[in-house]
Amino acid sequence: MTAPTLIEDLRVQRRAWEERPLVRALYRGWYARMAELLAEGDGPTVEIGAGIGTLRESIPGVVATDVEPTPWSDRVVDATELPYEDGSLANIVGVDVLHHLPRPLRFLAEARRTLRRGARLVLLEPYGSPVSTLSYRFLHHEDWHAEADPFADIAQSSDRPLDANGAIPTLLFFRRADELGRRFPELALMHRERLATVAYPLSGGFTRRPLMPARATSRLLALERRMSPLAPVLAFRCLVALERT
Repeated sequence: MTAPTLIEDLRVQRRAWEERPLVRALYRGWYARMAELLAEGDGPTVEIGAGIGTLRESIPGVVATDVEPTPWSDRVVDATELPYEDGSLANIVGVDVLHHLPRPLRFLAEARRTLRRGARLVLLEPYGSPVSTLSYRFLHHEDWHAEADPFADIAQSSDRPLDANGAIPTLLFFRRADELGRRFPELALMHRERLATVAYPLSGGFTRRPLMPARATSRLLALERRMSPLAPVLAFRCLVALERT
């Protein structure tokens, strides 16, 4: 059986977005948090790996890009070779993108180059808590290698768009954040937030069978808010923002 293409995978995600109200509600809440973290000022806000294009609902005017042509992107862009001038961008945003990049440090270097001073890089990514790590390692369709070196020139062996190491964001922004600061002092890690405790795994995400009916959405969102103090132990996602100094 051949591996799915990017477009095939995105069409599956789009169908799940339209059919799963809990998934939509969770992501729209996270998108609203991303919008609150954006810098104001001159320059465009560019989304890398725009996927099914849902972020523009919460961030109007965002320039949606992807590594291949898709129905939901405005232009084709390689995140490790950004086609923008030095200091020209107000924000770079990404949802579930960094952990797919085989060369995350090259992307961070490009963000440092293209963001103006005071501009921000805002990313929503997987997070490896004690609970979610077990799920990511044994139940998730993407790879999880916590032993990988996130500062290696090549952090994963494949450059296919659907391949990934979900542990990379946790390693970069939490476990080895001090080293990240030494290597990229111009990108100040100004926000870290753990998200998605119980509602996200019960939603099934975009690819697994939902474990709760759609009518339970409002109750699960309320439970999610009450469980937020336990995010360091339970969280499945993280939201980080770095500011160009």
